[in-house]
Amino acid sequence: MIAPRRIKAYMLRHVFEIWATVDRKFDIIFWPTIDLLIFGFLSVHIQKISVQAGAAGAIIGGLILWTLVFSIQRDISVSVLEDAWTRNLYNLFSTPLHAAEVLIGLVLLAICKAIITITFVTLLAWGLFDFNLFSIGPSIFFYIFNIFVFGWAFGCMTVSLIFRFGLRLQIFAWSMIAVLYPISGVFYPLSTLPAVLADIARLLPLSYIFEGLRGAIANQQSLNAGDMSMIVVLNAIYLSLGIWAFITGFRSAKNRGWFIHPS
Repeated sequence: MIAPRRIKAYMLRHVFEIWATVDRKFDIIFWPTIDLLIFGFLSVHIQKISVQAGAAGAIIGGLILWTLVFSIQRDISVSVLEDAWTRNLYNLFSTPLHAAEVLIGLVLLAICKAIITITFVTLLAWGLFDFNLFSIGPSIFFYIFNIFVFGWAFGCMTVSLIFRFGLRLQIFAWSMIAVLYPISGVFYPLSTLPAVLADIARLLPLSYIFEGLRGAIANQQSLNAGDMSMIVVLNAIYLSLGIWAFITGFRSAKNRGWFIHPS
């Protein structure tokens, strides 16, 4: 049976590590700030030479949401890696802690850290570039929620590969999501992509989210019911696959004794 106290204990272990280390704090605040500054100033320049109103806002908004999905999936993956690096997995799973409790704890940790990141970056964008992400209305909450869901799903898939193939795939915690960066329509419409890549992009809920966000900021377009349905359906599929992959990878690691000697 899932016990809230065990989930809380698992989360506190990582909260204490974040509080005690500088590099974990950098992941939450520093790198998202650097990205915002670079692309924010670039967007201001583009806006000055562009005839399309809202071009800068669309780029900044896309960057904020991409930072969110990257942070969520990375935090889920790196939290597991931290316990593998410190050889702490054996200690954790010698307790009554269940895989489901670990998964819930990872998701809750990712939510808390992502809220801090998006709050800070959104306020910074508002102060420096006069861009308010929430100016597009209630639809932004739909986009943000689905960004969270996809981040959870992708993070679970990444962790499952680490469980299955070990630390030699630890680079996937940072790089695997980057494969989707060029084809998700973060800064440009899918029509910019070659036909084959555009077809692949349409299998990702991210592409519909970023297309919708850009349309709302640059053209004041409302949510498309068909796109909303695709986002929900695709996210449901990816989240189901992510949870299944996490549980399957966990069982594989346990059966191989990987938690005792992670490598």
